[in-house]
Amino acid sequence: MRDLKELTGYDIITEEKIPEVNGTGYILSHKKTKARVLVIANDDENKVFNIGFRTPPYDDSGIPHILEHSVLCGSRKYPVKDPFVELAKGSLNTFLNAMTYSDKTVYPIASCNEKDFENLMDVYLDAVFYPNIYEHTEIMRQEGWHYELETIEGELIYNGVVFNEMKGAFSSPEQQMYSKIEKLLLADTPYKNESGGDPAAIPTLSQERFLDFHRKYYHPSNSYIYLYGDLDMYKELDYIDKEYLSSFDYREIDSTIAVQTAYEQMKDESCFYSIAENESEGNQTFLTYNMVVGSSLDKKQSVAMNILEYAIMDAPGAPLKKALVDAGIGEDVFASFDDGIRQTIFSIVARNANMSDKERFVSVIRDTLTDLSGHGEEGKAIDRTSIEAAINNFEFKHKEANFGRFPKGLMMGLDAFNTWLYDDASALEMFKLNEVYDELKESLKTGYFEELIWEKLVQNTFGMIFVMKPKKGLDKENDAAEKQKLADYKASLTENELEQVVSDTKELKLYQETPSPAEDMEKVPLLNISDIRKEIHPLKNREDSIYGMPLISHDIFTNGIGYLEFIFDINDLDAEFVPYAELLTNIFKYVDTEHYTYGELSNQINFHTGGIGFSTGAMYKDGGKDHLSFFSVKTKAMYDKLGEGLKLIEEILFTSKLSDKKRLKEIISEEKAGLKTDLISSGHITSATRAMSYVSDVMAFKDMTEGIGYYDFLQELDQDFEQNADAIIEKLQTTLAEILRKGAVTISYTGDNDIKELLGADIEAFARKLSTRPAFAEKRVMKKAVKNEAFKTASQVQYAALAGNYKEKGFEYTGALEVLQVIFSYGYLWENIRVKGGAYGAMCSFARSGMGYFTSYRDPNLMETYDIYKKAADYVAGFDASDRDMTKYLIGAIAKLDSPMTPSAEGAFSQTCYFAGITDEQLQKERDQVLTANVETIRSLAPVIRAITDGGVICAIGGEDKIEQNRAKFKEVKDL
Repeated sequence: MRDLKELTGYDIITEEKIPEVNGTGYILSHKKTKARVLVIANDDENKVFNIGFRTPPYDDSGIPHILEHSVLCGSRKYPVKDPFVELAKGSLNTFLNAMTYSDKTVYPIASCNEKDFENLMDVYLDAVFYPNIYEHTEIMRQEGWHYELETIEGELIYNGVVFNEMKGAFSSPEQQMYSKIEKLLLADTPYKNESGGDPAAIPTLSQERFLDFHRKYYHPSNSYIYLYGDLDMYKELDYIDKEYLSSFDYREIDSTIAVQTAYEQMKDESCFYSIAENESEGNQTFLTYNMVVGSSLDKKQSVAMNILEYAIMDAPGAPLKKALVDAGIGEDVFASFDDGIRQTIFSIVARNANMSDKERFVSVIRDTLTDLSGHGEEGKAIDRTSIEAAINNFEFKHKEANFGRFPKGLMMGLDAFNTWLYDDASALEMFKLNEVYDELKESLKTGYFEELIWEKLVQNTFGMIFVMKPKKGLDKENDAAEKQKLADYKASLTENELEQVVSDTKELKLYQETPSPAEDMEKVPLLNISDIRKEIHPLKNREDSIYGMPLISHDIFTNGIGYLEFIFDINDLDAEFVPYAELLTNIFKYVDTEHYTYGELSNQINFHTGGIGFSTGAMYKDGGKDHLSFFSVKTKAMYDKLGEGLKLIEEILFTSKLSDKKRLKEIISEEKAGLKTDLISSGHITSATRAMSYVSDVMAFKDMTEGIGYYDFLQELDQDFEQNADAIIEKLQTTLAEILRKGAVTISYTGDNDIKELLGADIEAFARKLSTRPAFAEKRVMKKAVKNEAFKTASQVQYAALAGNYKEKGFEYTGALEVLQVIFSYGYLWENIRVKGGAYGAMCSFARSGMGYFTSYRDPNLMETYDIYKKAADYVAGFDASDRDMTKYLIGAIAKLDSPMTPSAEGAFSQTCYFAGITDEQLQKERDQVLTANVETIRSLAPVIRAITDGGVICAIGGEDKIEQNRAKFKEVKDL
């Protein structure tokens, strides 16, 4: 790589070795435009590019959000209607998306393939600087909002992707809450405006105002460009300069984020949110205590506040949470620290509380924080051991840098904006956190954390008590007001004007239905099949045994971290006890054990490990012929600490005090409150899981442990806890005794050393504590029935799922179904449910077991979506595509199969394949089926899809009115 100092288009402001990313960081400035550039050069093959813009919103109409969608709908070089989708179909990307935040909009991509990376980067650069929004008014209307009128006599409605997305977002009380907190606390700054868009305000956005926003902010002089990984940085920067930046002149752009002047006294605000007509308004209030605590530029303080939030509110036994729970305030209490905006906000929330608790809520918080700060009663202060344990916990996560499926360079780059967006010179600060953790350990001795609590959370007047109160039918009121507004507007139009609206509606639909010309499609860059690796990455499973227990080792370099898991087969667990197994996973670590209070236990876990986790799960084996239900316990730690992790697992499994009725009631109430929120916000997954549970043992198990079935179970326990507490405790103890069998456990280990040498004696001690009871002769049978339910919520959007099993109709799994999933996701479903229907998204899946499903996300429609699913098989039967399009679909399918994995993820994947009976030979066969799929192969899958869609298995979650209007289409209609 040529020296970046040789670049003629940039000035190097800073060059610095950064050990934490094993590379060098550069801050550059583009000479002509002053575009800001941040480069992290290292050997990470997962390369990342991101271009962002500071985009303070003008109002609540959602311009930044709508623009984020719209610039990806065609550009100068790539004039197709949706180059984003074309890229997603045929790229090896490891990340491809765009995000709108409160004060910035970012366009990140990532790929391990250099050619693919450069293709993606070029499309994104062309999109942001030269979008087709100036040529096609249809883009803003499709992605933002438009009037829709089918006939002059018909009903006038609003439609648009972002409009419907934000209706879904504003159906979440939590999302409304955080939006309001920011808006009210920072009332004299751009944060007072909703960058995503308030559905009530989105229809005020005009085309000209929309374009003005792009003209002002989407200019290199207001840009932030990020490059990370194993790249020829000279080559990439030179290209960006010559192809894009140098075409612009410097422009003075005022995108400064104003700073809110501190208040002399706390604000006190409230608002209403909607609940369903059948819901009680009791125990439904949100109480929040919010403080502006500083600047995101103060790196040390921001890290410290994250640690403090965990130590006093999130960790098991956290003192402030315990105080609020002991006071009986709310069914769930939690905290958040927002350091992704200029002035950071610390919030404490009681969910499912009552308005009458407000004064006590504030009093408990202030009194407890005063004690924790050392300014209260003599001898009371925060336990510094818990702070030290929390620091260790955060430092371990930082060093492990495990972001799941998201590339490390992507997540670190997004974090960089926390300082970079507000100070050009601070671009590298978030890549240098080791020094901060060292400082914070030293600060323990000086009372730094106690002073933070006192100054920022107690004495601070720059804050707000904010309450969200429930109101029945508020959504209906809003819907009625919207309908009336539209009816009045329609009544004000002349016949000619109405005909124009009808014509505009038809023109937009024609625009959406008309494919881009073939010559334009060919301009979107595409890899060749020859760019794709033909062979799979072999599984890493080494079978062995240790003290009579099966041992599966995954020999993978983990940088000194060992990943240890015990998987207990619970196939013979009676169905009645299945949800109790899941409840155990939520109880463990949150009750006292023989030697520790649960707060002390948390400290021990954080001192010695990177965490201990419990879970239940189920998977099909042998292609759906059998299945495994399991209870899992896992830990991760540096090799020399892994034995301590195992001892703590023993402590939890064998000595946890499950008979503490007070704690059990608190845990059940909290779990129930949080689960309901999760089920509704992920309604697409919830409805799909429920639909599949009607016909699948595995999905019936999942519904009983993480879906609506589990929520019903928790609700019943919560309501009748007092009279049934002894029976609940007995069932928990029985369930645990049935799980902890030596003959049921398999040990999985990921690391690059010998676990027998490392933990042999410890594992032997663990094995001796397990029961030697044999499995029961008869396996339980999960009760299944096709219920075809619809669940009503206080929502303005729907989640519609359809499911079925194609193997029951005699069809077999083929890798070509992975290709079909790409075709559906970015073709048929995208075009009909998102583009034309206005939903935020639609998904599908076809598993090796034979189970398949279709589901929609934040969908304004319901039965219309089911009609689209039912016609899917006809689409497949008549499917046609050029060789170029087929290449895209094949590459898109391979990209999903080849997503890079962290060491722990690679071990987990190998482990899953082991239990499912999936071999290297099978994976290679399926990969070959993907790479050789053609148009005829896809057409041959029509009967497979018909086998799924013709079964008539459906489940929906949605707004009360929409569900009631279609009540006859479902067997059962319920409230959620």
